[in-house]
Amino acid sequence: MSFVRDSKFRHVFGEVWKTKYEDIQYTTKATESTGLRCNGKFLVVPWMGGGGPLAVIPASKLGKVPRDVPRITGHTAPVMDFEFNPFDENMLISASEDHTLKVWMLPEELSADSIKDPLVTLEGHEKKVGFCTFNPAAADVVASTSFDMTCKVWDLQSQGVAFSAAIPDQMLSLRWNYRGSLLAGTCKDRKVHILDPRGSDIVGSCCAHEGTKSSKVIWLGGPDGGDDSHFFLTTGFSRHTDRQVGIWDMRKISSSLDASCEPLSMTLLDQGAGALYPHYDEGTGMVYIAGKGDAMVKYFELARGHQELHFLSQYTSTSTQKAFDFIPKRSVDISRHELMRGLRLLGTCIQPISFCVPRKSEAFQDDLFPDCPSATPAMQASEWMAGADALGPLLQCMRPGGGDAAQQPKAPAVRHVAQVVTAITVGQRIKTIIKGSGQTGVVKYVGEVDDQAGIWVG
Repeated sequence: MSFVRDSKFRHVFGEVWKTKYEDIQYTTKATESTGLRCNGKFLVVPWMGGGGPLAVIPASKLGKVPRDVPRITGHTAPVMDFEFNPFDENMLISASEDHTLKVWMLPEELSADSIKDPLVTLEGHEKKVGFCTFNPAAADVVASTSFDMTCKVWDLQSQGVAFSAAIPDQMLSLRWNYRGSLLAGTCKDRKVHILDPRGSDIVGSCCAHEGTKSSKVIWLGGPDGGDDSHFFLTTGFSRHTDRQVGIWDMRKISSSLDASCEPLSMTLLDQGAGALYPHYDEGTGMVYIAGKGDAMVKYFELARGHQELHFLSQYTSTSTQKAFDFIPKRSVDISRHELMRGLRLLGTCIQPISFCVPRKSEAFQDDLFPDCPSATPAMQASEWMAGADALGPLLQCMRPGGGDAAQQPKAPAVRHVAQVVTAITVGQRIKTIIKGSGQTGVVKYVGEVDDQAGIWVG
């Protein structure tokens, strides 16, 4: 007797839009980024031309892209990564081979004129900058990694480096956790590293995938809190070039760079050649995985406390994708029961895909659309720099007319100890590190002591 696993997302399907963005002149420069960024207002793609231009296309303007499409042309070398500000849909940050990061403010009404003058230029890296990413909970906090083997955290208000940590090798991905307190990055040394940015240190490392091809990481935390905030997911390759998806618990990872760690689960996907880019929807617990060079998007559901990954279905096409990204959850069309909307770059066009649940009722579906991250930061940069932590982004109701963002309480700020402390271990969790010497010190991060104590930071 066979059993079909019960899930309300079992029948999710991918629906291609009839119209698309056409005449895209995508660059041939290969990078480790997703290669495409979008939100509810704009989509941005690297464009052909010297100096690494980025084309800015209004999200509502489907059809043929004009030849004089607005472009960002302020860098002097190719752009390696770029990302929209989660709290301002008009703000974009870019990282370039010219060793700089630049922040751009896109006008509401785009013109054919190039956007040449950045709002902010961040200088401090000594080699090309590979990744840049906004903190999901605190305003004006950005992390970046560079080929100079450093990870830096920037304060956009002061326009300077707030924290800097050494990294062992070139990073292949970089992601904040749901609370905006930790960073995870996959590295060319085939390991995933957990960084405490305010402690300027790597607090955990483990070998994620044995293959030498590119690997990626995302965190699996969500608004429910609990143990899921400790879990993260990686994609990569086995030593036999099989593509894999692993789920890990950071509490079981050692701070030693040479230590080994077993995943909670490791799923064999296929034997494709391209890197896999995962995306996690914390509202539904679904994971979407798209690969460069693939003609499909697979989606899964997390189960049993985020420790198991169950395959749901896949969208399949005859055309391979060069880049892929998802719009923010708050911008989906709930009237169509659209759980997520992705954009995939196919040669000279960008094709929107809606991932929908088939339901007959036209009423708002509470079980499909819980509160999602809003455009309001949970705290300011100065609070985060001082050691405060949020429980996650502020949330907004997805029901039409549901009201403003719901406030969430902040965890305690900085914890000082008035005695000599060398290590604190909770079960199998990572040990804390003491900064300084003598009879007092400040605990540098490294795990949650319990639900009431909050996060220990430096």
